[in-house]
Amino acid sequence: MTILLAVDSSSHAKHAVQMVKHLSGEMNLFILYVVDVPALKHAYLSSACSESDVESYRKEIARLSQHILHDTRDELLPFARKIQLIADNGDPAECIIQTAEEQQVDLILLGHRGMTGSAMFLLGGVSQKVATYAPCSVLVCKEDYPALDRILLAVDGSEASSAAAQFLGKFPLKSPSHVMIEMVWAPPPSSLLASVAKSACVAPNTASAKSQGETFLHKVAMGFQHNPYTVNYEWKCGDPPQVILESAIQHEIQLIVVGARGLKGMKRFLLGSVSQKILEHASCSVLIVR
Repeated sequence: MTILLAVDSSSHAKHAVQMVKHLSGEMNLFILYVVDVPALKHAYLSSACSESDVESYRKEIARLSQHILHDTRDELLPFARKIQLIADNGDPAECIIQTAEEQQVDLILLGHRGMTGSAMFLLGGVSQKVATYAPCSVLVCKEDYPALDRILLAVDGSEASSAAAQFLGKFPLKSPSHVMIEMVWAPPPSSLLASVAKSACVAPNTASAKSQGETFLHKVAMGFQHNPYTVNYEWKCGDPPQVILESAIQHEIQLIVVGARGLKGMKRFLLGSVSQKILEHASCSVLIVR
């Protein structure tokens, strides 16, 4: 597996660095640091700050980026087969996405929130942009864990959720983990049911939906029987993102895995509403699979 790890000077980037240590060493790792030059100019260019001052500050940040890149490489040398360092300038989200495309990576790892050169200018939107527009799967890391052993896989029968299950099955975790596979059925609105009842169609039946859902869940679970996971599954009824987030808290989940909605044309990389809400509101790390 080829992984792109985006780092900066924030504590949140350390969550992504620690995540690498939970993976097997059979990976090619790119470590990227992006100096956000436009943000630096916006923050520091004023009547009291000349262009030369900004350039001096940019050089200092670039020097710091090299220090962080090399320190991160040294820390992760035992955990990867090959490591390459990349320093770039520009918009962080755009640079991460472009690098992922150029290097044809399988997975992007980054912290939930990052920073420019100053702690005053948080870039919470970077992870959201990368997760939305990246050409590959994205793991947004929100916490550090001594062991990554409680995972929730959200499925709904779609091609996107099937891809998420397949990706997790090949995910190079170093140690065995427990996987909770969850399917949430959202019943049709009462207004829709009322109109359906007046037609020749039969309104969806909860018992039938549960039976079909549990059959599908069993099929997904069988796909993990040769992986280093213990698996169980549950079918629930309700609003999918809300139920998934509540289950994550109930089961003390450390990583939620969910498929991104696939669209055709120029919008093919956009997130669906479920994955978007989970990424935004989950307290644990989130893996968006494409």
